[in-house]
Amino acid sequence: MDRMAVQLRNVIVATDEYRRAEAAALGVGVLEAAALGELYHRGPLPPSALVIRLGIASASVTSLLDRLTAAGLARRERHPTDRRSVLIVLTPEGRRAIAAMFDMFTEDILAAVQHARPEHVREFTEVLAGIAASLLQRVADPDAVTRDLARRVGNGEPDAAPDTAGHA
Repeated sequence: MDRMAVQLRNVIVATDEYRRAEAAALGVGVLEAAALGELYHRGPLPPSALVIRLGIASASVTSLLDRLTAAGLARRERHPTDRRSVLIVLTPEGRRAIAAMFDMFTEDILAAVQHARPEHVREFTEVLAGIAASLLQRVADPDAVTRDLARRVGNGEPDAAPDTAGHA
């Protein structure tokens, strides 16, 4: 089971590197690419929602949005029901760019499993869904995460060296 956690970590690291490469190819930073993804999947959002979804400071979202606007990937629009607020909306170019990024990612994932038996892919997909649900359940209570991590750090856990032999 430890090997599975190491391999999942390797997938996460590879995904982070993939995201950086795609963002760089698009000419934006990883945070800008993440904002595009949020807008693509959730639709127009107020800046405050991006602050929460991206885990950034309120002051940082303004410059991030300025960069996305300057790149022609997003724009600010008046909120239809709240005159004091704006919504961040993907431009057609921004929508094409983030859709292409997701399409490329999907194609690369499918290529990686193309020779696997369909039932294995289905089972693996279910396992991934279970892992995601478990991780989301853990982070649903940030105070518990803080307490548990503080307890583990205070107890000197974990003491073992990380498994880095041949792993990213």
